Amino acid sequence: MLARLALPIVMARIGLTLMLVVDNMIVGHFGTAALASFALGLVLVQTMQTVGLGLLMGGMVEISAAFGRGDMAECGRIWRRSLLYAAVIGLAFVVVAHQAPAIFAALGQAPELAASAGHISALIGWSLPPMLIYIASIGLLEATGYPYVGVVMLALANVLNLVLNLVLVDGAAAMGAEGAALATLIARLVLAAGTVGYIVFLMRERASLGRPSWRDHAWSAGRHQRRIGYAEGMSMGIESGSFSALTLFAGQMGAVELAAYTVAININMMLFMPAVGVGGAAAVRVAQARGRHDGPGMARSGTTGLAVFAALMLTVALLFLAVPEAVTALYTADPALAVVAVPIVALIGFLALIDGAQRVVANILRGYGETWLPTTSHLFSYVAVMVPAAWMLGVHFGLGARGLIAAIAFASVVATALLLFRFRQLAARPQFNEEVTWASF
Repeated sequence: MLARLALPIVMARIGLTLMLVVDNMIVGHFGTAALASFALGLVLVQTMQTVGLGLLMGGMVEISAAFGRGDMAECGRIWRRSLLYAAVIGLAFVVVAHQAPAIFAALGQAPELAASAGHISALIGWSLPPMLIYIASIGLLEATGYPYVGVVMLALANVLNLVLNLVLVDGAAAMGAEGAALATLIARLVLAAGTVGYIVFLMRERASLGRPSWRDHAWSAGRHQRRIGYAEGMSMGIESGSFSALTLFAGQMGAVELAAYTVAININMMLFMPAVGVGGAAAVRVAQARGRHDGPGMARSGTTGLAVFAALMLTVALLFLAVPEAVTALYTADPALAVVAVPIVALIGFLALIDGAQRVVANILRGYGETWLPTTSHLFSYVAVMVPAAWMLGVHFGLGARGLIAAIAFASVVATALLLFRFRQLAARPQFNEEVTWASF
């Protein structure tokens, strides 16, 4: 059951990331300098998007628990709250994105790069409200048995994004990085409208979701939903923000090192989506078992999710080890860039295995109702461990992009070990507990 649910979630998350992967590939062939500008421009936007995804995680978990209880009306109320949260969070992020040129300049980037990257951030920042509305909506669809709707919607959006990229980046318009940002904005608007439209007009159980009411948005009604979201948003924001710091380090090393790191982290971002998908499926199954008060079922669902992810990503890691040159060629034809990127790409699958494992276990703990321990683990691993290690290896010892990737791998090992220890504690409990607290740790 978990594998059947995980597959469409993995496909949907890969489709979500594929949009930016295609942007990077086409911009990379437009020019190394354009790729560096686009990559830096995405740093701020991707961090905010990741935080938003985490803030909305509480909606998916609570919808799953309500569905496990057979309460479709409550599923509808939670979804409508999530839509409002998504719109408000997204618009707040738009305001921040328009400050990107000043932010990049204050963080020590070269004036020309800060200006061009800031323009990209401001443009693609407008895609955050529709993207978060889509995230809130697929949380409902996946938890209630419609996971492939999100896959189909994303497939259509990715086709649209590809066509627009070919025209706007290096085609008739020849807008470069700005064209890629505009293509993604249009595709995400279409994606959000199509997904919400399906729920409102085509979903079989749409009547069971109830009618909109101001009571849906009562502050007290969404307390537990927000509590999970605050913790997950902070957790994912810490991780994403720490990765953004590494991109800034790479920016100080020059265009080639920044572009090489961008290629590697772009691939890792795509390979991270199976972790988000499998982890999301595991969280749904664990939360549904929690709704049934089935403690052993929660432990089985969590263990199965971790095993499925490990088997999948080990296969992927071996594939990347075998053909790193071919993968790198998808991003660039620049020989100088390929020399730096190919050795990193060869090992990126193993990094994705380690990095993704901590996300799967963190999502399993969310399904249990755990709130702040994964956040604390990420704070320690990705701020206290990864950022200093990246500076030492990449900047101080001059290892460049290779040093940054090594730091990510080390921090991910630390995070996975801490989270697995907690999961083993919870799974060993003979009885179901409705609330998970710090006192039980």
